Amino acid sequence: MDLMSGYKGVVGLVFGNESSGSSEDSYVERLLDRISNGVLAEDRRTAITELQSVVAESHSAQLAFGAMGFPVLLSVLKEERDDVEMVRGALETLVSALTPINHAKGPKNGVQPALMNTDLLSREAESISLLLSLLSEEDFYVRYYTLQLLTALLANSPNRLQEAILTIPRGMTQLMDMLMDREVIRNEALLLLTHLTREAEEIQKIVVFEGAFEKIFSIIKEEGGSEGGVVVQDCVELLNNLLRNNASNQVLLRETMGFDPLMSILKLRGSTYKFTQQKTINLLSALETISLLMMGGPETETGKDANRLTNKTVLVQKKVLDHLLMLGVESQWAPIAVRCEALRCICDLISGHPKNRDALASKVLGEEPQVEPALNSILRIILRTSSMQEFVAADYVFKSFCEKNSDGQTMLASTLIPQPQSMTHAPLEEDVNMSFGSMLLHGLTTSENDGDLETCCRAASVLSHVLKDNIECKERVLRIELEPPNAFLRSPLSH
Repeated sequence: MDLMSGYKGVVGLVFGNESSGSSEDSYVERLLDRISNGVLAEDRRTAITELQSVVAESHSAQLAFGAMGFPVLLSVLKEERDDVEMVRGALETLVSALTPINHAKGPKNGVQPALMNTDLLSREAESISLLLSLLSEEDFYVRYYTLQLLTALLANSPNRLQEAILTIPRGMTQLMDMLMDREVIRNEALLLLTHLTREAEEIQKIVVFEGAFEKIFSIIKEEGGSEGGVVVQDCVELLNNLLRNNASNQVLLRETMGFDPLMSILKLRGSTYKFTQQKTINLLSALETISLLMMGGPETETGKDANRLTNKTVLVQKKVLDHLLMLGVESQWAPIAVRCEALRCICDLISGHPKNRDALASKVLGEEPQVEPALNSILRIILRTSSMQEFVAADYVFKSFCEKNSDGQTMLASTLIPQPQSMTHAPLEEDVNMSFGSMLLHGLTTSENDGDLETCCRAASVLSHVLKDNIECKERVLRIELEPPNAFLRSPLSH
C-alpha cells in the first residue's frame, strides 16, 4: 500500500485533492478491488476488461486510475504471467491510461491525465525493466501491447525511457529481437526504435552493435525497396538516425555491409514512370542517407574530412552517380523534389573531390545513337526547366564542378564555338545536336522574340562558373565573335 500512497500523493499535489468523490472514481476503485481481491478468475478478468474500457473513454477515470491503479496492474504483470488473458488486459489498460483522450468532453487546458500517468509509470526503472521482460513472452498480444506501451512512454517521457533502457541488461537486445518477429510486431518495434535513436548516441551505438544494419536492409529488401510501403520509410528513417553525425557508425556500415544495399534502394524497379507518394518519400529518405554519408560526421570530430572523402570515393565506386543521374536528369517524369534532391547529391559528391568531378565529366546518358554527355543534359535542364527550384539545383552542379577545377573549366570553354548562321535562330529543341558550348551560346543569344530573357540570364550564370578565376577561359571567350540576335541590335544607334 506504500506504493499506492505514493501515486496518490503525486496526483494529489498536482490536482489539489486525492479523491474527487465522483462516481467514476468510485467505479474505478471498485474495479481495482475486484482485480486485486477477487476470488473467481473470471470475475477478475471481467473487471479488468471493464476498467480498460472506462479508462479509454474518460479523463476522470484516467485520473482516478493514476491515483490508484498502477500498483495493482504492475502486480498482475509481475506475478500472474501464467494468466495470459489477465496480462493482456493489464497491458491494454495501461496503454489506454497513457493515451490522450481528444473528444470534446475533455478539458482543453491544464494537466492532462495521460501525461501525468506517463510520468508516474516512467519514474520507476523497475517498471520499464518489467515491461521489457514481457517482450520475451510467447503470446503475440502481450508483445504487441508491451511495444505500444513503451512507445506511449517514449512519446511523453523520451529522456527517462532512454536512460532507463541503458541501465537495463539486455534491454536493447530484447527490443532488437522484435525486428525479426511477425510483421505487426516488427512494425511497432521499428517505430519505437526510430524514436529511441533520435539524438541518443549511446543507444545508436548499442543498436548498431546488435546488428541493426543487417536487420534494416533485410526488411527493406523483403518489402520491395523503394517500391515498398511505409515500412521502408520507417527503416530508412531508423538508418538515418544511426548515421547522422555518427562517423563511427558510418565507418562500420562502409566496412561491413558496404553501400551496395543502399544502392539497391535507389535503383528504380517496375514501371519507372510510376511514382506514388510513398515511393517518392522512400527515395527522398534514401537520398538523405547519401547526403548524411557525404557530411562525414560532426564538425568538431577529428577525422571527419577523411571519412567524408572516403565515403564519397566509395559511393562513386558503387555507381551512385548512375542512380543519381537517372533520378535527377534522365527521369523527367520523376517528382520535382526527387529530381532536385538527386542533383544536390551530385553537387555534394563532386565538391572538393577531383576524381568524382572527372567521373561526372565522363558520364554519357541516353542510348545509342542518341547519347550525350551528362553535363550537356544538366545544362539543358537549366535552360528549359519551368521550375526555379530545379534551375538552382542544376546550376549548383556547374558551380561545384568548376570550383577550383581549371582543367574542367578549360574543357567546357573549349566547346564555346558559335553555330553556323542557320543554327543561330534554331528552336531550343534542336540543342540535342549541339555541343555544350554551342548550347550555352545559343541560350545567351536568345532574344525576347525567340524565347525569354530568363534563358539568357540562366546561361550567363553557367558561363560565370566556367570563367571564375580562370584567365585562360576569359581570354578564350573574349575572342568569340557572335552575330547579334536581331536586326534592331545590328542597326546603328540614332543620335
